[in-house]
Amino acid sequence: MASEQEERIKQLFIMEAEEHLVTLENGLVDLKSTMSDSETINDMFRAAHSVKGGAAMLGMHSVKKVAHRLEDCFKIIREHPVDIDQTVESQFLKGYDTLKDLVERLQGPYGLRQEEGEEIVQNALPVFADLEANLNTLVSGGTVSKSTTVRKVKTNFAQQVKDKLKEMLELFKQGDSPDSRKQLIEGCNGLLKLDENTEIWQTLVTASQQALTNSKLSYQVLAPVIIKELNTAGELIQAGKVEEIVPSKDLKEIATSPKATTSEQKKVTLPKDPKEMVKLIIKSFDHKQQEAIARILVKHVKSSKNN
Repeated sequence: MASEQEERIKQLFIMEAEEHLVTLENGLVDLKSTMSDSETINDMFRAAHSVKGGAAMLGMHSVKKVAHRLEDCFKIIREHPVDIDQTVESQFLKGYDTLKDLVERLQGPYGLRQEEGEEIVQNALPVFADLEANLNTLVSGGTVSKSTTVRKVKTNFAQQVKDKLKEMLELFKQGDSPDSRKQLIEGCNGLLKLDENTEIWQTLVTASQQALTNSKLSYQVLAPVIIKELNTAGELIQAGKVEEIVPSKDLKEIATSPKATTSEQKKVTLPKDPKEMVKLIIKSFDHKQQEAIARILVKHVKSSKNN
């Protein structure tokens, strides 16, 4: 029963989305002329906004993302009427074609698979990044080059970052140890190499690396901040929105948190209760180190008995 209702809601969304696509297509066919009609621009903005809202409600993330990027671009020309050139008009049409493709795939026998939609979105992100950059150039009074894009976009950067962060997350889950700390710091070196030219990326990864060297900070503190910070930055870099990346307060705090002094590192209060001592050993050492300690203790106990 629920699935039938969900299917009806989906079909209703598709019908409404197709109407909105007609609105977008009519306005984009000759966008240069459309720019003189503020009401049509408003209609196009609202059409993209409506598709975005409906897709978000139904969990159609790829459709939502593309509609959202179109909405952002329409917002620029709605608030700042500019002289649209052929390059920008072509980029708008490519964005529209992407949205139309996603909606059409929803109607296929297998619907729109999540991985399929995500791949389409990733391929379209460079177009939207260039489009927004070109629009902002026009708003500031500049001209758009037809032969080159305004900025370079890393088409697979976000996925490369996610892959490395997954490896780091597994290390965080293994528990704190000198070996895992070393591997996490090396993981940051790999992240640095992914983009050696973007200053803010280098700053974020270096700050994360600095925090990992601080033994006073637990993995419970470090993992959520580092994973979220770098994942978000990776997505913004791929989308061409480097200027939106700002180090969070949490990252700044863990990067500058005071480290343990030599005396603090050496000073250890050992519990007298054997059970508590075992808990401390398990918490403080990895599996191999625990086995080594156990062998030493057994050897010591046997030696004491013989004496």
